[in-house]
Amino acid sequence: MASSSSSSEAAVARGGNPLEEWSGRVKALEAGFRRWMAEQPTHIEAAVTTAVGAVQGAALGGLMGTLTADGGSPFQTPPPPPNANPQAMASFKQAQALAGGPLVQARNFAVMTGANAGISCVMRRIRGGEDIQGSMAAAFGSGALFSIVSGMETPNPVANAITTGAAFAIFQDWAEVLKATE
Repeated sequence: MASSSSSSEAAVARGGNPLEEWSGRVKALEAGFRRWMAEQPTHIEAAVTTAVGAVQGAALGGLMGTLTADGGSPFQTPPPPPNANPQAMASFKQAQALAGGPLVQARNFAVMTGANAGISCVMRRIRGGEDIQGSMAAAFGSGALFSIVSGMETPNPVANAITTGAAFAIFQDWAEVLKATE
């Protein structure tokens, strides 16, 4: 701690901005890490990218789960009617998966972001760059895995995973199209 304050004091004494100096160091470190990652085989880059994405997602999910404790509602969720449509129940379970506590949110977001980052990394290496097909494949994979780990109890979990993955891919496609039209 003393070294960071002394380097800040030294930057101020030289007339520099300590925030700019720190930002420059972080950018240099990031550039070095990206160079190192580019030199790694695909499986190493994918593993590191997936792990970093999962940690970021877990942090974001934990924060969101903390901010919206108990699903953001002071009222307890009523039980569904016993004769409810199975498809309506699947949607209900999916909504509940997004409204869990901090640990549930952290797990779900870690799976979504980690899977998306890892699949995107592999697709980028295979296809030689970023493209819509790679983005949609990553979105499909992250949606399907989210469906599986979020605990959605449906009559056909495989069909639900495929449906959720397809929905994620379609939303990603729309986002890419909207970004391209800007």
